[in-house]
Amino acid sequence: MSSILLAELTRDAIARLAPEATVVLPTASIEQHGPHLAVATDTILCTAVARRAAEQAAGQIPVLVAPTFCYGNSHHHFPFPGVLSLSSQVYAAAVTDVLEGLVKSGFRRLVLLNGHGGNTDLNRVIALDMANRLGHPVQMAAAAYWDVARPRLAEAGLIPDAHIPGHAGRFETALMLAVRPDLVDREGLARAEDVSAQGRGPMFPLTGATVQVHGAWGAGPGYTDAPASATEEEGAALLAIIQEAVAAMLVTFHNLNK
Repeated sequence: MSSILLAELTRDAIARLAPEATVVLPTASIEQHGPHLAVATDTILCTAVARRAAEQAAGQIPVLVAPTFCYGNSHHHFPFPGVLSLSSQVYAAAVTDVLEGLVKSGFRRLVLLNGHGGNTDLNRVIALDMANRLGHPVQMAAAAYWDVARPRLAEAGLIPDAHIPGHAGRFETALMLAVRPDLVDREGLARAEDVSAQGRGPMFPLTGATVQVHGAWGAGPGYTDAPASATEEEGAALLAIIQEAVAAMLVTFHNLNK
């Protein structure tokens, strides 16, 4: 396979590869990430994870990565500038359209790999509908990369579980320091005070429930926990663990029902 990136292939190459390949569609966002990270943070990180994991898995399975769907459901961040959000309905319709394009191209194994918390529940519904309500002959998975890697991350013990993924906190800041350190504003990072005492902040934890409170994000600094404690070395270690976990998931998914 000349490239794992679908966008770099010709139509004939895609037609030849699609029936047997797993295709990954990363989903992310363009939204504020505190005073220190670029608004494309989710997109950058999810793209990096998808590509690295696919490259690792490509030694065992045929796998391609579609261009990242960078616009997510981010209305909760509208109190801040730099947020380009789709409503839940528009997001679900747009991602479904992209997936249906992949199906028409011949793909039958599709993975939605998410890098933005606001998309998580919608991606699960999209996967459910693709395989059932819409009746496409597909095998689908939908998962956030941090959830796939969570058991391995917990075992490594690098970052408290409560800070994974957080928002523009230690976890994402460490990953950005490893992936795109040029997009970490060091002055902004120095101003990002430790808010760990607030727990998960506006990401209200309640066992077995998802809690949404109007205006919660606007009432805070726009990030969680302790971003200034992140290091590039920690980010590289986290990225390696995540890459391994997602690659293993892709291989297992591909071989289901064979």
